[in-house]
Amino acid sequence: MFNANAFVSTARLLKKTLEWPIHKLMPVAIKAMFLPPHNASISNKTWNDEYDSGAWDFLSTTKEVGRYSVIVGYCLHFRPAARILDVGCGTGILARWLSGAAISSYLGIDLSEAAIEKARQSNIQGAEFAVADGTAFKTSQLFDVIVFNEVLYYIRTPEDYLRGFARCLAPGGILVVSMWHHADGINTWKRLRAGFEQLDRVRIVHVPSGLRWDVAVLRPR
Repeated sequence: MFNANAFVSTARLLKKTLEWPIHKLMPVAIKAMFLPPHNASISNKTWNDEYDSGAWDFLSTTKEVGRYSVIVGYCLHFRPAARILDVGCGTGILARWLSGAAISSYLGIDLSEAAIEKARQSNIQGAEFAVADGTAFKTSQLFDVIVFNEVLYYIRTPEDYLRGFARCLAPGGILVVSMWHHADGINTWKRLRAGFEQLDRVRIVHVPSGLRWDVAVLRPR
């Protein structure tokens, strides 16, 4: 028998759930599930509020160790003594991982002023940080490695985004891309095939949580 009151209660609960600010607690990878593919509508204020609130501090936990280890390993294996550009660097976690490694230079860019301020306060030796929107980033510098660490979810045309940055690669340079393994990420890897050669790719599994990531080394065709 149909219970109208139960139906209404369930509908209200669902509505509240959908309106709940998931961005306050969920990692970027999980958040991507609830956004339209390649959503680029998140405001700079939202990013700043999240970094100020510590919503991204989970990136420094053991859950992320495997993924960052692979990113660093790829950087050092494919391009020793590299000049590295970290696009969407956040608070400079990758820079801390690379601190003391045999690299030539590190530049991290992020559109969040709050994230960059935290990165600079870390005083990571040899690392430079700049507030910059990757979609409009301009530089005369060349880099041996450009890292895109969990950022392509928010780009409407990720293949064009990577192609634009590929102009900043030195001869023989590589792109290192990390994406959480979910439907939109899988489609993005397919979209990148036409313009980029995949030199290597691994899948990292964090067993306790079941989260999976793909990390790949790409080169423009």
